[in-house]
Amino acid sequence: MILNKVSLKNYRQYRDMELEFSKDPKRNFTIIKGNNGTGKTTLLNALSWCLYGKEIHDYGDDSSMLLCNNKAANLANVGDVLEVSVTMEFEEDGDILEFSRFQKYTKTFDGLNRDIFGPDFQVRIHKDGKSSVEMNNYYLRDKKIPKKVEDYFFFDGARLSEYFQDTSSRKIKEAVFELSQLNLVSNIGKNIPKVKKSYNDKLKKINPQLGKSNAQIQKFTSRIKNNEEEIEGLEKIIKSSEKGINDIRKQQNSFNSEKVKSDVKRDQQLEKEIENITKKSNNLENQRKDLILTNYPFILSYYSFNNFLSYGDVAREKKYIPADFKLSFLKDLLEDGKCICGADLTKDDAHRKAIEDLIANTSPITNKSEEISSILTKIEENILKNIRSFKSKIYNLNVQISELNQELEVKTEERNRIGANLLANPIEEIKRLERERKDLEKQKSEAENKKGRLEVEIETAKKELGKWNQQKAKEDGLEVEAREYDTKINFCNDVEKMANYTVKTLTNQMRDKIQNLTKEKFLKIIWKEDEFVDIRINDFYEVFIKNKLGQEERPGDLSDGEKLCLGLCFMSALHNISGFDLPIIMDTPLGNLDVDMRHNIAQFLPDFVGGKQTVLLVTGTEYTEDFRDTLSSSVGREYVIDWNNSEDGKESKVVLVNG
Repeated sequence: MILNKVSLKNYRQYRDMELEFSKDPKRNFTIIKGNNGTGKTTLLNALSWCLYGKEIHDYGDDSSMLLCNNKAANLANVGDVLEVSVTMEFEEDGDILEFSRFQKYTKTFDGLNRDIFGPDFQVRIHKDGKSSVEMNNYYLRDKKIPKKVEDYFFFDGARLSEYFQDTSSRKIKEAVFELSQLNLVSNIGKNIPKVKKSYNDKLKKINPQLGKSNAQIQKFTSRIKNNEEEIEGLEKIIKSSEKGINDIRKQQNSFNSEKVKSDVKRDQQLEKEIENITKKSNNLENQRKDLILTNYPFILSYYSFNNFLSYGDVAREKKYIPADFKLSFLKDLLEDGKCICGADLTKDDAHRKAIEDLIANTSPITNKSEEISSILTKIEENILKNIRSFKSKIYNLNVQISELNQELEVKTEERNRIGANLLANPIEEIKRLERERKDLEKQKSEAENKKGRLEVEIETAKKELGKWNQQKAKEDGLEVEAREYDTKINFCNDVEKMANYTVKTLTNQMRDKIQNLTKEKFLKIIWKEDEFVDIRINDFYEVFIKNKLGQEERPGDLSDGEKLCLGLCFMSALHNISGFDLPIIMDTPLGNLDVDMRHNIAQFLPDFVGGKQTVLLVTGTEYTEDFRDTLSSSVGREYVIDWNNSEDGKESKVVLVNG
């Protein structure tokens, strides 16, 4: 959208002002020059207030400066109604779109009373020769200029150098999604589970068992997917931590101290040894868990089975089996298809028949007593055999794990001593590097531990998923309607997979594009020739700047001027990938840059904004003659703010001086 003009009435310093902007694609810059305090930032606030009802620079309720112009208030009579309004007129494909906000005040003997029902937000659309007005149409505003993108189109250049300090990487990533409109694709994947749930709810009413199976399949599939995504993020953290640790070790090894080099080398060796011990220990722990889970039924059933046999002795004398054991114990064996003694009941017909007889016969047992006794004895022997084997294996595993833990403790203590030596070193740089390395190792360890837990959860979920898939496969004879819902659920699964794949692919492409654009622009504009050679943006949108020595610096390590330039380049890259066609409005974009830096920015700024309509709110010290001459071929309109403070009150006017 092209911003045609902005109209302000009784808004702070401005009583009645209309400002038109350059729409020439070749002269896409509009310059508004004014000294500090004359109303430059007020113009930026007016746009934010018009669209969102809140100013970018909030003066607060206790501010002595009223929203309503004090000169208009002083000249009004008691009982007069004053209206504060800001209107922004946009043009898009020949249509005119106006956003307006109004706030009314009534003059009283004590001052001004604000209308408690205001402010009102109005949208006027001029299309095909017809005009329509809608009140409080926030949907259209959010569609064209959502609040989340405000900071990336209307921003304060004076705070740009603080951007990477004030904004978390998560917030930057969210902004990238919003600006590129990747969130629209991402929302598809997020909303699909809701659609699947509605289909499942309907399916449950038609075929409860199938609906339950589908619900469980969805639950465990979602759990696996979420855990895998979290693991992917953790792996990046681990990789990033490892890289940071290796970089620190290289720096530590560069110190001219044999003691430091020896400690670092031994620490690195110990780290690998500890890592191998930990892997062995984890492997043994997993074996122990599997062993316990495998033998748990035998351990648990031994006491119950002894109780069963005591009943059995009485039963054999009476040639009768109690019904509660018959149903609860033996019937489960048939359903599982495997006897607790290890016999495969799907193949051993005689064994299966004997158990079926045990279940079926409530009448006295005669000629089958010996066969039944043989089966019961075999079960008891197998339970005891498994318990003895389990105890032996558990003992051996416990011994091995204990030995590894002792070895781990010794090596960990040695690492701690080395770390303490390095921290006690008189050279501050060595201390700093050691602290950073320990922080990275902690970060890596926490990520690895969490990754391990998630991997176990995934394996458990996969087993459950397989069980429910089998359960679903058993369901046959489905009604036509049930089949339709089942088909829709499967379709939703395919859509969800495709949406997730698309988001992942586009996210990587978007990050690479922003990284390359930021690097290209920053290396062009920076005045220190060959000082910086590369820029890297990781998956979390953390920015790293590589210097000519090969070291990576963070934005916080740069000077204020360098940070401001980096911020400008990063913003420019975001605009390039933006899915929104909006003007760029910058307040005090040059900050406290020196002359050479300003010249560089003026030279490259037209290329940076990529032909987008651009408005610069500048001070006289920023908009120097050299800057103006360099940028002149791209400037379509130029204004100066004239500020007047009379007895009646304050008033600013914008005067056109060029264009």
